Amino acid sequence: MGRAWVRVAGLLVLLAKAGMPTVALAQDAGFFGPPETPKKLGVAFVNVTASDWEFYVSSGAKLAPFSGLDQPGFRLLYSLGTKLREQDPLVLGRFNRFAGGRVLMGYEWHWGSLAVTTLVGPSLSLHSPWERAVTRYEGRLGAAGLIEFWQSWNNHPTLPNGFTSGTLVLDAAEASAFLRLRHGFATGWQNLAIGPELSFSTGQRRTAGALVGRDSWFKTRIGLHANGLSFGNFGLNASAGYEWRIRQRSSAYAEITALYSY
Repeated sequence: MGRAWVRVAGLLVLLAKAGMPTVALAQDAGFFGPPETPKKLGVAFVNVTASDWEFYVSSGAKLAPFSGLDQPGFRLLYSLGTKLREQDPLVLGRFNRFAGGRVLMGYEWHWGSLAVTTLVGPSLSLHSPWERAVTRYEGRLGAAGLIEFWQSWNNHPTLPNGFTSGTLVLDAAEASAFLRLRHGFATGWQNLAIGPELSFSTGQRRTAGALVGRDSWFKTRIGLHANGLSFGNFGLNASAGYEWRIRQRSSAYAEITALYSY
């Protein structure tokens, strides 16, 4: 028994000399140093957009299951949305409704402070039962694609801290296109950046007015956005401004997005 205790004591001495931590130290610092910051594998979002012409709610998530969001690699983006209110351009006082969804897959590249993402996949749009009875337009399945870039200007020798971003979305299901450009100036508080935004969107929709058919639309938005306000894993983005539409009166708009990283 005495020899056994001597052997155990000798083993503990050897472990201490080798620099291996005790159990208490391992629980606090890990076996090979401080614990790593957990990778963010995805970010879920809920978005609400409102103007005099529409009220739109969507939700979804962007996933990076293999690399984490802070590293280049495979990306999966899915979203579901419903336009609860959209004025019919041919019938005064009438509002149309539709729902849609996308499942996009692709890759994100990182070159220094620049990140570029390209995604493609199917898109589906569905109209309300009442509109389907009138227009005989039940829905449409098509292809969709997204290209997005994010350029960080933090610690740039000449430019103030902030970012520039751009998003282009093409969707065959609703024959639509969307382009948005943003620039944000860092405030130094809670990762918050504030700056201007400019967006263009166009497409065709099925109307249920006296003349059943497709009505093309085009709108331009100019406003201010606040991006990156974070509280732990939660975040908020918001924007507001003015929009102009062809053959329709202009209107103010507001948009807010709630985020949860995990």
